[in-house]
Amino acid sequence: TTKYPPSLIIYDLKTDNLLRKYVFPQDQVKEDFGFANIAVEDTDCDKTYAYAGDLGKPAIVVYSWEKNDSWRITHHYFNPDPLACDFSVKGHNFSWTDAIFGLGLSAPNADNFSTLYFHPMASYNEFSVSTEYLRNQTVADDNFDAFKLLGSRGPNAQSSVSFVDRKTGVLFYSLVNLNAVACWRTSNNKYLMKNQGRIYMNEETMVYPTDIKVDYEDNLWILSNRLPIWMYGKLDLNEVNFRVFSAPVVHAISHTACDITPRSDILEKFVNKAKNITKDIVAKVKPNSSTTTKPITVLLTLSCLVRFLAT
Repeated sequence: TTKYPPSLIIYDLKTDNLLRKYVFPQDQVKEDFGFANIAVEDTDCDKTYAYAGDLGKPAIVVYSWEKNDSWRITHHYFNPDPLACDFSVKGHNFSWTDAIFGLGLSAPNADNFSTLYFHPMASYNEFSVSTEYLRNQTVADDNFDAFKLLGSRGPNAQSSVSFVDRKTGVLFYSLVNLNAVACWRTSNNKYLMKNQGRIYMNEETMVYPTDIKVDYEDNLWILSNRLPIWMYGKLDLNEVNFRVFSAPVVHAISHTACDITPRSDILEKFVNKAKNITKDIVAKVKPNSSTTTKPITVLLTLSCLVRFLAT
């Protein structure tokens, strides 16, 4: 039963005062709608835009604070993939046809537009579009090819929520079937499985990660709530069913494909290994000689190492 139509409720967080309530127009709210997530582009206060994904009737409703108006944009990339509708969480198997769900906004570019990364929940793929094409419905309709397919997360890798840390440019997203949260650096021009990292995976504590955010102090926050168990089974009240996780972003992505910090420890490890290999070669060639290597040998080895790391 719907008691109130979907709306945006906007507060001043410094005073807790309600600034505005915007009710979505009736022609933008379709039967079986479901507005599960919203992304807000607010680098310019007066030109703030909100993007609400409709997972029931695939679309994005775009709201302009300056115009106090909204419009509905559709694209076939918003639709669920019929081959990705089967889910399995904690022994419960079910089919969901949720359309566009994950929404993540990058930092603005030189033209003050952001990139919106998005995906349906029933999908293995990630997509993107510049907000330049979303801020005007006519422009979006006339530039159908502006929506891009980035690549696949791989089998069994359906994702619900996502969020972009604008400081590091890392896209975080849930993997609901795998009880995990993963990441991808948006500065990497290839969305391949080998370029995606696992932040955290746990069959007990990370059952159905359902929300992800990064705060203004560069901390990653994740919520898990075991929703499928509640829907298709019964929650055990003797267990912890709802969890909030937090970690600094740089720590969360450390030692993953999303790591942005210089890995001096890895370089040191390879240098030491190269020295040991050189010593072994010298010992075999001249068994009675000292294990001290000549500088030229070490330099050649390090030169090869540098070329290896560069590739």
